[in-house]
Amino acid sequence: MTRTVLICPDDPSLLGRLAGRSLGIRLAPSADIAATVAMVRRRNDLFRLLVETPLPLTDIEPDIAWQGLPVDLAVGSVGRFAALTGRLDALRALGVTVCLPLGDRNLTDARLLSSLGIRTRLRLDGGTAPDWERLSDLMTYALLGLVEHAPIEPFQTIADACRTDGRTTDWLAALFDDPQRFLHLDAEGRIALSRRDLMAGAFVGNLAALDSPALAACRRQRAEAWRQAFLDDHFCARCPGWRLCRGRYAAGKSAADGCADFFTEMADVVEQRAALRRERRLPW
Repeated sequence: MTRTVLICPDDPSLLGRLAGRSLGIRLAPSADIAATVAMVRRRNDLFRLLVETPLPLTDIEPDIAWQGLPVDLAVGSVGRFAALTGRLDALRALGVTVCLPLGDRNLTDARLLSSLGIRTRLRLDGGTAPDWERLSDLMTYALLGLVEHAPIEPFQTIADACRTDGRTTDWLAALFDDPQRFLHLDAEGRIALSRRDLMAGAFVGNLAALDSPALAACRRQRAEAWRQAFLDDHFCARCPGWRLCRGRYAAGKSAADGCADFFTEMADVVEQRAALRRERRLPW
C-alpha cells in the first residue's frame, strides 16, 4: 500500500504528536512558512503545503519562502486578471499550483492561468454538480490543446491514469481525497476519510487508531463503496462514462444531469490524447 499522507492543520500541538509520517500542511498565507517547514522536517516528511484562503488570488502576495517547496495555493477566485499581471512571473517562478472551487468564472480563469504557464487544480470532488458543458470545454483544452500550457488537475491525472485495458485508478488522489492514500486530521487529531467528511465532522478515529486494523478496514470499505452501485442496480453503473466517474455524482440522482455526457466525452478525449502523444504531437 502507498504510504499514507496525513493532511493536517498548521497546529504545533498536533504536529508535535506526529513522527515518521508524510504530512500535507493546511495553513494560511500569513503563516510563518519557514518555521512550519522546519518543525515538520525535524520528525516527518513534507508532502505539500496547502495554503488556504477565501480571498481572491489578486489579494495574495507570492511569498519567497515558497521557493523550492511544493505549494498549493487554494483561493476563492482569481479576481481581476488586470490586477494579477505583476504577480504572474513570481507564481510561475515559485512553481505554485493555484486551486480553485468550481464555478463558471473559475473555469474560465483556470484556462487562462494554464495558458500562462501556471498549474491549476479544480475541486472536482463529487460535491455540487458543475456546468458540465463548460467543464467539458475546459477538459478538452486541458488534454488536447496543441499550444503548450500548464497542467489542469484533475484532468491531467485522469488522462495519465487511464490504461489500455479500460481501467483507471482513483483520480481523487489528485485532489487529496483518495482514502487509500490520504487521511484528513483536525487540530485535535481526529481522523476523517476525506476533506468533505472533515468539514462535516464525520470522523472515524483519532491518532491512536492511525495504524489500527479497524481504520484500515474503514479505508478499504470507503475505497470500494463504488461496488454498491452494481448491487443496487443504480443507473450510473450502466453509464458508458462509469470507468472515469465511478458514481461520484450519483447521490440523490434518479437520472443523469449532463454528467454521463461529460465523462463519456472525456473517455474519448483521453483516447485521442494518447494517440496524439504516440504521434509526438503533444509533448506534455
